[in-house]
Amino acid sequence: MSLQWPKVVQHQATQPPRAHKPNRNNMARNNNRQADPPASERRSYGRISSHIQKQQHDPPVDDDSTIPITGTTRQLLPPSVLRNPGGGGAYSNNNNETKVSGINGGFASSDANQHIELRSRRISARSRAKFGSDEKKDSWMHTAADKLADWMPRTPKAMVVTFCALLGIACIAQLSYHPAVTGALESAGGVTQRKLQRNPTSAEEGGNPDFLDDFDQRRRRAADLPDGTVFSEPAHTRMCRSIITRLDAFDAGTTSFEQVIFTESEYVCRNPDSPYTSVLNMFAAQLLHEANNQIGLNVDYTHRCAKWERFCTGNMTTVQFHLPDPLSMNAYAWQDGCIDAAMLRTICTNSLASADPTDPDNILFPSGYLDTDTNTCNLGCYFNQVLPWLRNNLRIVATDWLNTVESRALTFWLRNAAEFSHREKDDMEVSVVGLSCAEEGCDMTQESCVCEFTPLPNWVYAMHIPRSSTNVAIVVSPTCAKFGEGCTLHAQELYHFFHTLYPRADITYNVITATSSWYMRMITADVLVCPPGEGCLLPAIARDAYTYVYEKTDPTVSTWLTCVPDNYLTRLTVPTYPPAFVQGDCRHLRARIGAWSPDMALAPSLQYSSPVDGYLGCADTNFVATAEDPYRPPTTYRWDESVWATCPVEVMTKNELCTQMDRLGLTRMLFVGDHTTMTQAVSLASILGQNSDISLDTSVVPNFTKTITCAGTTIGSFELSYIRNDRLEEPGTTPSPGFPNCGPTNEQFCYPWSTDYSSFAGKQLLIMNTGYHWADDWQGYITNFQNFVGVIDDAAGANAMRKNDVLMFRTSVPGHKECDLHNGVYAHYGEYCPRIVNGAFWHWWGELPPYNDYAIRIINEWNLLNTVKNGPNIELLDPWLMSVLRPDGHLSGSDAGPSCTLDPKECMLYSLPGPVDWWNHLLVQQLADVGTHLENSNPMQAWR
Repeated sequence: MSLQWPKVVQHQATQPPRAHKPNRNNMARNNNRQADPPASERRSYGRISSHIQKQQHDPPVDDDSTIPITGTTRQLLPPSVLRNPGGGGAYSNNNNETKVSGINGGFASSDANQHIELRSRRISARSRAKFGSDEKKDSWMHTAADKLADWMPRTPKAMVVTFCALLGIACIAQLSYHPAVTGALESAGGVTQRKLQRNPTSAEEGGNPDFLDDFDQRRRRAADLPDGTVFSEPAHTRMCRSIITRLDAFDAGTTSFEQVIFTESEYVCRNPDSPYTSVLNMFAAQLLHEANNQIGLNVDYTHRCAKWERFCTGNMTTVQFHLPDPLSMNAYAWQDGCIDAAMLRTICTNSLASADPTDPDNILFPSGYLDTDTNTCNLGCYFNQVLPWLRNNLRIVATDWLNTVESRALTFWLRNAAEFSHREKDDMEVSVVGLSCAEEGCDMTQESCVCEFTPLPNWVYAMHIPRSSTNVAIVVSPTCAKFGEGCTLHAQELYHFFHTLYPRADITYNVITATSSWYMRMITADVLVCPPGEGCLLPAIARDAYTYVYEKTDPTVSTWLTCVPDNYLTRLTVPTYPPAFVQGDCRHLRARIGAWSPDMALAPSLQYSSPVDGYLGCADTNFVATAEDPYRPPTTYRWDESVWATCPVEVMTKNELCTQMDRLGLTRMLFVGDHTTMTQAVSLASILGQNSDISLDTSVVPNFTKTITCAGTTIGSFELSYIRNDRLEEPGTTPSPGFPNCGPTNEQFCYPWSTDYSSFAGKQLLIMNTGYHWADDWQGYITNFQNFVGVIDDAAGANAMRKNDVLMFRTSVPGHKECDLHNGVYAHYGEYCPRIVNGAFWHWWGELPPYNDYAIRIINEWNLLNTVKNGPNIELLDPWLMSVLRPDGHLSGSDAGPSCTLDPKECMLYSLPGPVDWWNHLLVQQLADVGTHLENSNPMQAWR
């Protein structure tokens, strides 16, 4: 929907914006009355008036009057006493004698009138010294000096009132000469107002209409014609009239035309409610500029929106103001043959004859973009020509915006969580949800307007916005907030929902009136998600990736976005609306919002058939069951999904795991990682009843392999293996018990794993983790994780079988401070958050969340490179929230018992059975979703 432009407006003798408009009603009542001052000055006058009125109602103060001082009645000295040359200090009362002590000695007198006489003489003496001592004593100057002495204020309050009154009179006098006031008074008095005078070289058809107002007004002004006319139509409408006139002359034989330059209308440049339509208006004019100049009509366009900026403040809030002037076209050549003279005439003629000649679609989509019979679209060469212009110019504006407001954005809009206060900007990941009306056209000055708003289900945002986001911003257009039914409510619901879904992120919700800021936030965000609406269309085509703009397709497509060329569609995703939940998508939602609940009925199925040897099983081995506590408390909880109950985490069984391994044709499950990964591998082996002969003795190599039989399946069995590698790196040596081989101080164990992985003959499931052993070496972690992804890609390049593997990265889970004091679970993240610790003493647990965030970002990038990488996509196994809510069950937990005491306390590793078992329950559920996803050939959704 395009804007309805007002009729042509004539500007005459425009007043400066900061000048106050005279009150014509008051002037009618009193022609001699001065124009009312501005509001700010009226407030000052009001304060002065209150002082004067108060003074008028106070009783007169004579020299012998009395006022109460400190509870007593004392004789009042004249106010002039307080201004004696020696300084007027404090009152004192000694035997009813009134004194004033000056800071420079002052004087003391029992006769107040004596001081008045002395003071008058001093003033007269100073006056005679100034004007000449030989003058007569009774001259007018002496009289004036005496009168001045009598008129001087006599109290401190009177001094303030007098000063303010004099200041006000001076301001009024100055204001009376201001052009705005004099012009208004002349107009009210019947005097013809002045029009802006300038000597342009020609009118609009013959010269540049842009000019500045009289310089004495000290501000920019930009009428379109010398007589003050301001055009209300967008430039492309006016250009079409000129183009048709020149085409007629061209057909008649004219071959040379003088240059005419059209600038953009004020209503386009300063429109704060319809940035989409306004920007398209500007590029429609640019298209006409390029097309007619191919013929030689010499009708040019440059928007000059900056001339409409008010008050010279530089506060240009619409995105139109910030577009390059002239628009940048150099990098994108004109497509020859797109618009010839006949087509140009047809476009302009049809546009001017249409119901709305100001609609930019008349120029950009002269034949429309949709075939309603087949529901297919074709942009034609017109908009295809404009697309790269739009993208390039918006990206220029975005770059400038980042360079100018980045520091403010990082402290205001992109505020960092305390957990990341020491991080650099590169660690930030900003996701933006843009809410706008389906079609523009509403004006904020209207009382009511039809704004169609169609929200998305909450699970859609969870699918697209990565859990690694450090900032999630909900930005709402003012028209959507005011007129869109359910728009504000949806934004508020998202605000609270995101606080739960992204507990470590900074969540903001803003109704943004500045369209420049609104557009730039959407363009520069790492991730952009938008329900159907025109507000996101232009920012979407200016972005490179992670852009999800929903569009209605039933009964027809609602916008041109799905019609853009493939090189644009590869940069964004245009899902259909309403969104449909696809089988297998539960893996993006599961275990992200939930809580632990005690379940004694489920507890028997959470126990092992045989205990784990060593320190991991110490607590369970020493536990003595009672009728009241038949099972160790940490083994009696179940995980409940709070939002997505259709995506539960169910207790795994051997049959279920075998089914999923067989379904995917996987013949090995390989765990690679540090001690926490070993705990997960031992947990899975114990659930499957295969935990015998797994030694936890530090003098023994910790790696192991178990064969799991799967009766009735095609694979028959699969291998369950673990290789210890604390940092997912291979230094070229092999460690041995007591002889570590990696890490900055050579204290970690990094057994080789890549050759074993790459040379395996069958398909396999690789589960890996790293993070705990990087301390605060952020750069080291980044380099290592990138190298790890490279190893995966090289392995797939060398062995085609690796392309069919299933890879999962498990997030790192921090420990819990004072775990020996906990015998229960946290109800929600808010209970855990105040207990977050960091530093060397706490093994840098606080570094693990940002390490996870970085890993997720690299995984998302990896999954996006479908055409250039060799290796398979990497899935995410994320038990982070499940685990941070479990301060119980650690090796040094309250349930461990005195015989399991460790020194120092171990509050990161868990006893078995316990919370780690749920990592494996989650693993099997995620594996089932991967199988469903692959069976249905659904397009891979990058892990969020």
